[in-house]
Amino acid sequence: MKKFLLMVAVAFSAATYAQTEKGNWMAGSDLGLSSKETTSRKSGNTTVENEKTTNTFKFIPNINYFVINNLAVGLGLEYHNTKEKGASDATDTFIIAPNATYFFPLSANLAPFVGAKVGYAMASAGSSDANKDNGLVFGGKAGIAYFVNQGAAITGYVGYDSYSLKNKADSKAETQRGILGVGVGVALFF
Repeated sequence: MKKFLLMVAVAFSAATYAQTEKGNWMAGSDLGLSSKETTSRKSGNTTVENEKTTNTFKFIPNINYFVINNLAVGLGLEYHNTKEKGASDATDTFIIAPNATYFFPLSANLAPFVGAKVGYAMASAGSSDANKDNGLVFGGKAGIAYFVNQGAAITGYVGYDSYSLKNKADSKAETQRGILGVGVGVALFF
């Protein structure tokens, strides 16, 4: 009887961690919010630094492949809409970013994770080239996934994105942005 119970426990354990096994796919979407942004804008010899209150909404569809157990690599397409408190105009940012996420399964339903991305960002606050920036973005996040069943999980995380952008009209004008925020998401495993 003990051998039977041990075999059932091993089989159950293997089944619950099957979502993050090598060879599986994960597709999902995240929604993120943030309210603080630090900016450093350099033009020639002048540098202006400030921290401002913003409302940033993020929509991030992504697809990932598990290259080894618990490690997924993939691609995310991101849309960010940022509006400074009291301002009438918003900045729209589009990002394409390869990413990697590592899961640490704790139980049948919970798995903390960490993730990183590096990608290309295009930001626009208007139609003229003086209002457009593009460049690199680096990001990291840490959170937890709750597996509602074998094929789906709900995630929550804290993340930080760092941008290094150059102005389209004046390549000597550089902007460094940092945004800290939270997000929730849904992931499907197949």
